[in-house]
Amino acid sequence: MKKMKRLVAVLLVGIMALAMLTACGVIPSAPSMRDTALERDVAQWTVEWGKNQNLTLTLDPELTEISNKCLPTAVKAENARLTSPIDPNAHFDAVNKREKVFAEAKKGKTAALVPVTFTSEIEVTKDTLADAVSKMDVPSNLEQAGVYNPTKFGVTVTKQKEYTLVLFVVSE
Repeated sequence: MKKMKRLVAVLLVGIMALAMLTACGVIPSAPSMRDTALERDVAQWTVEWGKNQNLTLTLDPELTEISNKCLPTAVKAENARLTSPIDPNAHFDAVNKREKVFAEAKKGKTAALVPVTFTSEIEVTKDTLADAVSKMDVPSNLEQAGVYNPTKFGVTVTKQKEYTLVLFVVSE
């Protein structure tokens, strides 16, 4: 009986240690739920939009990977924005963290991060995306990042309960 108690105690200690480590991942589970079908559509719409603006935009896998690395912190920033009346500093801190992760992910590359958020009531379509981007000051964002002649982009999309986040990375 005494050996059985020791065995149970050792097993419980092991289970508790494993349980503590489960939250130690870099990417939380929710942001890893990328909507790849919508990503393909957004990429196609972006290329078409570029042609209409006399820009030759191409989807770049390296920039998409940078966007993917930034997606978890971008989701945290959006979640913090939604709760900012409760904790105003949370959004500021989350945006700073997103920018830090972006700076590390781009490894000195000249690129701009352009998050576009849609509430869950709005379906992301070619028209709603174009409308949302037209209401943003994207040229200033690009220029501030040193991107004066955008030619390449990467994009990731995640659908959360309250919103859909389209995260662009744009470069020359």
